[in-house]
Amino acid sequence: MRSLLIVVLIYVVFLSCTEKQISYTYPQIENEIKEESHFDITYFNHFSNLERFKEKKILNWFKDQDSITEKYFSNKDFDVLYKHYDSLENRDSDLARKVQRGESDQTFYLWKDISLERKILYIRNDVTNEIKILYDPISYKDGQYEIEYYKPSYDGRYVAMAMGKPENFFNDILIFDCVSKKIINEPILNTKPKKAGGIKWSPDSKGILYIAFPNKDNDRNSYTAMLKVGENTPKPIFKDGMNGISIFEEDYPVPVVRSKESNYIFIYKGNASDFWDSYYISREDFDKGLYDWKQFYSAKDSIYHDWGTEKDYKYYFKRVKNNNIELCLVDMKFPDFQSPKILFSGKAESQLSSFEVIKNNIYYTVTTNGIETSLYEHVEDGEDKKIDLPISCGKLSFDYRSPYKDDLWVNISGWTSNPKEYYLKDNGEFEFVRLAMWPDYPEFQNIVSEVVEVESHDGIKVPMSIVRRKDHELNSNSMGIITAYGAYGMSETPWFHSPIADFVNQGNIYVSAHVRGGGEKGPSWHQAGFKSTKENSWKDLIACSEYLIEKGYVHSKKLGLNVNSAGGIAGGMAVNERPDLFGVFTGFVPKLNPIRIEALDEYDDSDNIFEYGTVKEEQSYKNLLKMDPVVNLSKENKYPSTLLIIGFRDYLIPPSGPGKYVASLQSFNPDNGKPYLLDVKFDAEHETDWLNDYAKMLYFTMNELERKN
Repeated sequence: MRSLLIVVLIYVVFLSCTEKQISYTYPQIENEIKEESHFDITYFNHFSNLERFKEKKILNWFKDQDSITEKYFSNKDFDVLYKHYDSLENRDSDLARKVQRGESDQTFYLWKDISLERKILYIRNDVTNEIKILYDPISYKDGQYEIEYYKPSYDGRYVAMAMGKPENFFNDILIFDCVSKKIINEPILNTKPKKAGGIKWSPDSKGILYIAFPNKDNDRNSYTAMLKVGENTPKPIFKDGMNGISIFEEDYPVPVVRSKESNYIFIYKGNASDFWDSYYISREDFDKGLYDWKQFYSAKDSIYHDWGTEKDYKYYFKRVKNNNIELCLVDMKFPDFQSPKILFSGKAESQLSSFEVIKNNIYYTVTTNGIETSLYEHVEDGEDKKIDLPISCGKLSFDYRSPYKDDLWVNISGWTSNPKEYYLKDNGEFEFVRLAMWPDYPEFQNIVSEVVEVESHDGIKVPMSIVRRKDHELNSNSMGIITAYGAYGMSETPWFHSPIADFVNQGNIYVSAHVRGGGEKGPSWHQAGFKSTKENSWKDLIACSEYLIEKGYVHSKKLGLNVNSAGGIAGGMAVNERPDLFGVFTGFVPKLNPIRIEALDEYDDSDNIFEYGTVKEEQSYKNLLKMDPVVNLSKENKYPSTLLIIGFRDYLIPPSGPGKYVASLQSFNPDNGKPYLLDVKFDAEHETDWLNDYAKMLYFTMNELERKN
């Protein structure tokens, strides 16, 4: 297969070299320029009409753009490459996905029936190993729905399922009786548990808690609702104005219940910040229907929003103290968040990442530069024990049944290997788990990863992961793809993707620049690429790109840039400042026009305001002006070939931003022979298709980088 692919690529190269004078006839649209002014500072909102993207004329422009893009990929070369990636991604393996291990010794999972092209819900009795089909979504309504999310009850009797299909933003929640094999409630409408809050079962398995959305057209003013088994009318239990509770319209009140033995019920006021307010009531009050919620802690306590764990009246949580992340606990009966017991504290580049509390142990992970992960067992009144992992680890996640059971699974992944799951036995040994096993790729065994530190514009060292072949030679003519995110304190942890590995196996490199704004070096790393310091994100990316060329990892004209979502700001601004560095710019649902999100009524701007700022504050407005890629586009630049892939129903990033970006590039350089393409998925939301989108990105990148300059 590799030889076939090389032949295909050679053919692509030949076509590219002979088609330098290709011209593109782009759809025309008026450039309605509006002058926007705040604090006597003005900018020009080019192609402002694209913000009315639901109007027929504007919608047709997006459709025309998509048609041009589809023509670019309508050829045999792309078809062959796509089939190759498809064969890699769908290599024979156990197709169990979204595995959930119940507290009553049952395992639930979705299994995709390839012949039927849909996922069916299964259950396995972990004592007898008996496997049964629970529910096939073909039986619901018109047969076009799929199970987007599900949650089994603690006793294993019921499963709550969120049913959805591409054209519907909201889900329907059904409660399925595993004994009678029947749906026992009317569908609960206007929910979206996969997006926010999930579904939680009451400890007695007699009801579900979830986030309800009162408006059909948006997800504002949500509240926590409860539906009891056997009833059809949900009841609000945590809502703005109820029992003195105050919730902003952009908040999501997230319910959390961990076990049938939980002593408390928690609700967190979710938003875009790292720290949330928390409320709670006792199990006894909850069972009596007394929803007199009390505040547990506030966002000012700097406790991370990944929701603590209560067990035996003790509450375990992560907090930030002196720019380090600590694992702490308090006594639920007398909680003191000013002086909690500290079980572990991160330091410098090595920070607490995650933790899990089970019946007789506490485990936690520590990451270095957000890239290398180690596993520890907490030892009371002694030195914590580092646990040797069965394979090298870039990223580790936990799965368990309950804080009151001793079962623990760890999922390990990295740049060069697919995720593998192991069961941690009592004796400290790991047992490989074959359920939901991802395929192996022995053909990629020559691929390795390395971490280098690159000096940025201000002397700060930025970690950068480079995935390459062991025999990769510097000063080569190879291609490279660099990516960066740098937002919300999120680390770009190692992950494996077979099309990317295949790209690297051809002698190229794939690089992740761990720029400021992420969480790779702890909370201070986030703050160093946040609001007024956002400039560091794209300048770090520029420095890393320059390093790759200077050190000979890639040819000077063969570096592509790929970004995703909020990474669009760092990527777009890097291209604006140094378009000469990149031969190709590609983006998946990229944020490219953050200054305009506040102006669009249908979009929740809370995460944008938290991370980047608001036009309502002068300094914040200046920050947005400086970091907005669309506002900072320039006719004087020679922009690289560009492909942006967007979801037209994206609820976080409006299509107008990428639309303006592409429209501007097309108007700047209508005859230069470089494609500026917009791939519009009209039924998609804020998501990336790991096969289709990556196949297009890789084909576009390879094809354009091989084009003669």
